[in-house]
Amino acid sequence: MPFPGYVLVFCGLFATFCSSLNLPGYALQANGRLFETEDGKRFFWQADTAWGLFHKFSLEDADRYLTDRASKKFNVILATALTQWGPKDKNRNGDLPLISQDPTRPNEPYWKHVDRIVEMAFQKRIRIAMVPAWGGTYFFSSSNKPGILNGTNVKEFGHWIGKRYPGLPKLLVADINPIWTNKSAVVDDYRNRRSKTHKMTDYSPVYDKLAEGLISGEVEAGIDQETTPAMITIHPTNQWFTPGPIAISSAFFDNRPWLTFDASQTGHTNYQPNPPMAWWNAEKPYEAIEAMYKNPKPRPLIDNEAHYENRYINGKNRDGKNTVWTAKDVRIGNMQSVFSGASGLTYGSDNVMQGYIPDVYKHDPSGPAVSVWSELSLAGAGQMQWIQKVITDRAAFYSRIPDQSVIIGDVGAGEEHITATRDSTGSFIMVYSPTGKPVTVETKSLSIGQVKASWYDPTNGTYSSFEYLTGGSSQRLFSPPKSTTHPDWVLILEVV
Repeated sequence: MPFPGYVLVFCGLFATFCSSLNLPGYALQANGRLFETEDGKRFFWQADTAWGLFHKFSLEDADRYLTDRASKKFNVILATALTQWGPKDKNRNGDLPLISQDPTRPNEPYWKHVDRIVEMAFQKRIRIAMVPAWGGTYFFSSSNKPGILNGTNVKEFGHWIGKRYPGLPKLLVADINPIWTNKSAVVDDYRNRRSKTHKMTDYSPVYDKLAEGLISGEVEAGIDQETTPAMITIHPTNQWFTPGPIAISSAFFDNRPWLTFDASQTGHTNYQPNPPMAWWNAEKPYEAIEAMYKNPKPRPLIDNEAHYENRYINGKNRDGKNTVWTAKDVRIGNMQSVFSGASGLTYGSDNVMQGYIPDVYKHDPSGPAVSVWSELSLAGAGQMQWIQKVITDRAAFYSRIPDQSVIIGDVGAGEEHITATRDSTGSFIMVYSPTGKPVTVETKSLSIGQVKASWYDPTNGTYSSFEYLTGGSSQRLFSPPKSTTHPDWVLILEVV
């Protein structure tokens, strides 16, 4: 896809010139609970996570990574502009993001590198969902100490980002929540069985100003906010403490017009909830999706950080056995989320997420130390496209709804939870069985006509047809095929 290049504009309060990327067709928009492109074509969000893409990757590295992800049908990459490694950390080229750690003085060579990667990605039909600044580094720390972005400078910073990168979906906050306290002290209290109250701080007004700046920047870049509103959400963390809203974007900002899509982070742990906390469990991502789907304000919705493939379960090698989340785990979780109403999926693997390149960067021991280049070929990464395929193969994209009522009997829980989705106009029913056990389905929602029945293999995207007998009860028992490589199957009944 050709690009007309850069349009140079003066950046107002900033001391440097900035280039506003002119990428026609980049913006996404909401159509009810789904995404679509600005020209009205349906869009299934299939994201990978590469927080350090701009910071840790050279242009050659970025091209290698993006080429691989494009071959696996990823169409969104989550990446951070001002990263969790902080304002004193140089990127791969040796450039700092800011001059004198001042958010109103961006260092142009750093941002030119970001520009080139954003363009490179879109040439491969991939959009960047950008975190403007990592919440737990630039706004406030885990221990609730203030960062360098605040109410006095964040709007101007947001305006600069919005103008320079119009149309990119923006993820605010980032791995922290807008209402926060000293998490370090809370964790220490919990471990030592102490009961203390710590001051809660509401940073929502700061993020409101950031959103305001992003939108005004997009307006100045020529994006009509009436026809193509800026796509903005927050990237929350899990529910570390109470009080505070449950950890989904709309629980914090539901009444803000700038919140155009909803998101959760069900994360990497399978701890049981610690009442009264509404703690998301990595093996039950459908719970967060169901909570967002119940919102009467229809927005696209995503589990923005599910468990990472090849990451230690609960983040540490606690049992000494290197027990990690596998392709099966991430496949089941993402399929459950999509069938429960998500507008797409977000994949991640531990070393790609952190951008681990041996002999260049130190490894974060949240999983086995594997080079990012080796981890690109993990099985789960290649299987995410088959979740997109089973949805987009159906013509009835916009009328698809989650509907557990078509499942008769116990739906199970965790990785055994059966999920169902159907066309509200009656053209299909799909049921995902993660265990391969027989499932009884209520078929009366199907329109009158000949029914084509098939089993779909979520590991390779193939269909196997079988005979659907007419007549008899509308409740039917279906037994999935047997496989030695995976337990899960999707039952598809569609009127032809």
